[in-house]
Amino acid sequence: MSFQTKLGKYDTIIYGIIIGLILPIIGFIISFFIKTRGIEITFSDYFFKRLLHSEEKMDIIIFSMIPNMFLFYFVNFKWNMFEFTKGIVAVTLIMGILVVILGL
Repeated sequence: MSFQTKLGKYDTIIYGIIIGLILPIIGFIISFFIKTRGIEITFSDYFFKRLLHSEEKMDIIIFSMIPNMFLFYFVNFKWNMFEFTKGIVAVTLIMGILVVILGL
């Protein structure tokens, strides 16, 4: 079996949405470790105070979207998983709208 054949069974919108929802959470956790390096802050304080009530909220949301954008490159251009790409793009568009709304 080739690599393309193995990936073919995951080429559905549902898998794209699921992975598209998981990757921003992983990106958010990575942003916690990067942005709070050397600062004593708990994860819950980072979520509630920094994400919801600070000037850095857009930076944090955009940083959380980076894993989706990275995966989009591979599934769309390298592996031609177009249905999977639709799921990732849907989640990314919703997060992009969130960025715009929070920026107002």
